[in-house]
Amino acid sequence: MRGAYYSCFIRDFLITSNEEIIGNLNLANTQFASQWTIATTSWDSSVQLLKNSFLELTAKHVNASNWYLLLEYEIPRLQSRIDAVVLADDLIFVIEFKYERKKYELADVRQAEDYALDLHDFHMESREKTIVPILFSPLAKSMANDFSKGPSKLVKDCVYANATNLAQVLNNAYIAFHHDLNKPIDHKQWEESIYSPTPTIIQAATSLFAGQGVKEITNKGAENLDKTSTYLIEVINQAKENNKKIICFVTGVPGAGKTLVGLDVVHEKDAFGGTDTNTAYFSGNVPLVNVLREALARDDYNRQQQLYEKGDITKRPVKGDSERQVKSKIQNLHQFIKYSINRKTAPVERIVVFDEAQRCWNAKQFSNKAKQNRNRETNPFAIEEKSEAEFIFEFMSRHEGWAVIIALIGGGQEINTGEGGIAEWGKAIQTKYQNWEIHISPQLIKGDSTTDNQTLFEDDYSNLIIRESEHLHLSVSQRSFKAANLNNWVQAVIANDTTTAMSFANSIQGVYPLCITRDIDKAKQWLRNRKAGSKRIGMLASSGGLRLKPYGIQVRDTVEEALWFLNDERDIRSSYYLELTATEYKVQGLEIDLACICWDADLRRKSNEWDFKNFSGTNWQENKSLQERIFLLNTYRVLLTRAREGIIVFVPEGDSSDYTRLPEFYNPIFTYLKDCGMQEI
Repeated sequence: MRGAYYSCFIRDFLITSNEEIIGNLNLANTQFASQWTIATTSWDSSVQLLKNSFLELTAKHVNASNWYLLLEYEIPRLQSRIDAVVLADDLIFVIEFKYERKKYELADVRQAEDYALDLHDFHMESREKTIVPILFSPLAKSMANDFSKGPSKLVKDCVYANATNLAQVLNNAYIAFHHDLNKPIDHKQWEESIYSPTPTIIQAATSLFAGQGVKEITNKGAENLDKTSTYLIEVINQAKENNKKIICFVTGVPGAGKTLVGLDVVHEKDAFGGTDTNTAYFSGNVPLVNVLREALARDDYNRQQQLYEKGDITKRPVKGDSERQVKSKIQNLHQFIKYSINRKTAPVERIVVFDEAQRCWNAKQFSNKAKQNRNRETNPFAIEEKSEAEFIFEFMSRHEGWAVIIALIGGGQEINTGEGGIAEWGKAIQTKYQNWEIHISPQLIKGDSTTDNQTLFEDDYSNLIIRESEHLHLSVSQRSFKAANLNNWVQAVIANDTTTAMSFANSIQGVYPLCITRDIDKAKQWLRNRKAGSKRIGMLASSGGLRLKPYGIQVRDTVEEALWFLNDERDIRSSYYLELTATEYKVQGLEIDLACICWDADLRRKSNEWDFKNFSGTNWQENKSLQERIFLLNTYRVLLTRAREGIIVFVPEGDSSDYTRLPEFYNPIFTYLKDCGMQEI
């Protein structure tokens, strides 16, 4: 992390010429500008405004001359820079400049809050410090500030300042939040602090497409992400040099960064001499593909628009161009298979990454789906009863010489009929593709909780070429960065182990809330109270939760996943509005910051065990299928592992006058989850 473009004590800032300060800022911008930092603050005007305010401030508060100022402080996770940071004894002021604004915009407020929250969460020297975000709009009217409230103990509400009152705002905030007993911040240690970001999958994808590497945007404590990416790139180079066909299986706990590793490999093409057409990321998870494509297209279009406005490019950007560029790199697995079946040639891609590979369709499911779709096809293809794993090997084997398949495997994530599981890949290798060299994690050889105790091979595999490596397993969750034991807690809950669950819950609660309520309005207010910056809140429920309808939770309402995950809090279609509830099918592979999980009677308790139901017609029916029961457990596993910073579970009270919502359906669920360590509100 490069830190600030310019930094000094306020006393030195006031006696340094504007030309020297601006020259240093421009030089740093030229030498070190990240590929994401296209827009820059107009420092020609801003430096003098800051000087005027600091002169007034030091007249009010003499010690302010010893405060430390940093301009253009880089925040890689948010692909941006903070305009100004002021280290004021024990306080951190984060100042976001909006020079041209005549009023305070909500989006600008959220940006300032995001910077403050990012420092609190990921900047080691800021974690126990009070941080005050300030939106500085010099042309806006003065606005009253409340210095008593804040989204958390340490990160305060955004305050507002203009050209006439910035000094007063800084002084008032200092008086309100400074404590004489607190140790002053050491500016050298602060500026050189370890920065350990944990980006969302959307932030990570846009950063990678902007040219950043996995090292720059991920938690420094999760070194195995980089080791896994490095290992995969080495394998690709080995395949090229030795003209071999290789498949690598990458395993990991939910949220460990498997998708991030896959995207990183796709975009590290220079490391193995790739081109824009010989690598691609595939997923059969349609919502994940749609969200990633839309996020990347928006980001690319905005980037091009900024370049156009600066005059760096002459052609006006069109979003459709960005969408086409992204579409070639993020592809739908089922469409890839359909396209390749109709051809006998090798695909363009020699290196393919398949996310959630354990969810590939088995032969029967593929055949059934193909028959269902055949009548709608303008160019129908011959239907063969092969699994998707077998088709992928077949297509990639058409290449003369080398080819690489990277299969990303998550355990306990199968939620659809016909998802063949990990063993489908093993069957394809053992029956037809023994010539492929296999690189695999130890967990997939032996089976453990991260693979849902599944193994790649069910039969003897001594005739195969196998390379086992611990670098192919990701053991640390990046999603629940505040609670390393969250996945263990979820596993214990699903496994009916209240003792273990309670133990893990006790270790989690202080940093990652595990809350529960019988009141849906309390649950929604709990989410809203924790909303700050662009932290995303949302409602989740099982697709089988059909009797949540009386509480306004409609699991069959249409949710446009790209809008739900990407649009802001002013859009009624977004997750923020808490009107649309996303099911497991919409959120698998994705994440939000804080979630309310609405628990219906499809998964209930009976004699201290899970009881599986399916609502059909007008009543609950016994779910007798073992496979469907596994899918239902996996559904709630998916829901419980979507939130990065905390969850609240809503369990209805039920209604004794409604035979489909009797209290005895719900009370044991509530009691069990409390016994697992969830705290009632």
